[in-house]
This record gives sequence, structure tokens and C-alpha cells, in this order.
Amino acid sequence: MIRSANISQIGVPVAWMLTSSGMTDIIAFFVKWVRDASPSVWPGVLTTDCDQAQIAALKSVYPQSWIFLCTWHMLHTIQAHFITNQFQALWDKIKAWVNTDDVAKFLKIWDEISSDPSVPQSVVKYLATEWLQVLHMWSKVVRKT
Repeated sequence: MIRSANISQIGVPVAWMLTSSGMTDIIAFFVKWVRDASPSVWPGVLTTDCDQAQIAALKSVYPQSWIFLCTWHMLHTIQAHFITNQFQALWDKIKAWVNTDDVAKFLKIWDEISSDPSVPQSVVKYLATEWLQVLHMWSKVVRKT
């Protein structure tokens, strides 16, 4: 039995696209083709990686849909910004921060990350400018509300 109370927890891949061009207009062309092939289907939630061209294309074709970022892709992108094995405790906190759906825990972990003098300030700034700005696209805390 499927319950509609938390529909964002389930999903069905609709299409795969392989392209040598990651430009927004190429991606939008494909997404429009998928949309036009199934006019009665209008997704409430779309999940994608952190590619800005994909996000822009999805927003243009499905402006009423929520666009969420894939947790794995998000963590993979963050991981590329510092040497995680040299900052294992920080990496563990970031993974917990990204994966929690508890508001108090989310705020506590962010406070620990942002105020810890052993955390490189470049990482704190990166998280604040690149990820806190799009909290609605990835945070399980926000998705619950």
C-alpha cells in the first residue's frame, strides 16, 4: 500500500539521458520531449544531482515542481572541496548534518562545524554560501515541513 503522507520518499525513474553536451537548452529539449510524451503526468518532486544546467532545465520545463538534490551527489560534491581523510571528524559531522531530519540536531551540528576553530574557514564559507543558500533543495529538515 502506498501512502500519500510522505510521497517525496518514493519515486520512479522516468528517463535517462546521455549527451555530450550539458547545456541547459539541450537538457530542456529532452525534458520537454519526456513531458510532451506523457502530458497527464506532472511530477510533484524531481531529484537531480548538483548540475546547474540540469536544475535550470527542470525549472523551465516543470516550474511548479519541487527540485531536490540527490544526497549522494551532494556529499560527493562537498567531498571534492577538502581532504576528508585529513578531517575525518568534520566529514562525519557533514554527513550527519546532511542526513538528519531533526531540526535541533541540524542546528547543533551546523553550530559545531561553523564555530570549531579546527575546521578550515574555507570549508565553513563554502558550506554557508553554496549549501545553506539552497537548503530547500536538500535538507531533510526543510522537506519535513
